Amino acid sequence: MDHINATVDDLEHLREEPPYPEKSACIIKCLLEKIGVVKSNKYSKTGFMAAVTPLVFTNKKKLEHMKTVSENCDREVNHKHETPCQLGNEVTTCIFKYAPELHFKS
Repeated sequence: MDHINATVDDLEHLREEPPYPEKSACIIKCLLEKIGVVKSNKYSKTGFMAAVTPLVFTNKKKLEHMKTVSENCDREVNHKHETPCQLGNEVTTCIFKYAPELHFKS
C-alpha cells in the first residue's frame, strides 16, 4: 500500500467484483505475488495450487475443482497488460469466474 500510496478506501473496492481501479489492482497483484499465484509478472498455476491446496486437501472433489480452475486460468489469463497492475484484475477475474467461493466479499 505504501509503494502506491493506497488508502483504506482502495481496499474497500476489493469487496466488489473485479475489475478493480488501478491502486486496488496493484494491491491484489502484490498479494498474489506474496502467496505465489503471480510469479515473474505471470499467473502461476502451480502457485495457485500451492496456495489453495491447504484449504481443500481433505476434500478430493474440491481439490479436483481447484485443479480445473488452475488449468482454466492458465489458458485464459491475458498477460498483455495495459497498466502495470492489470494482471491483478486478470487473475482475480478468472479465479472468481471458476471459483466464486474464493471471493472475500463481506
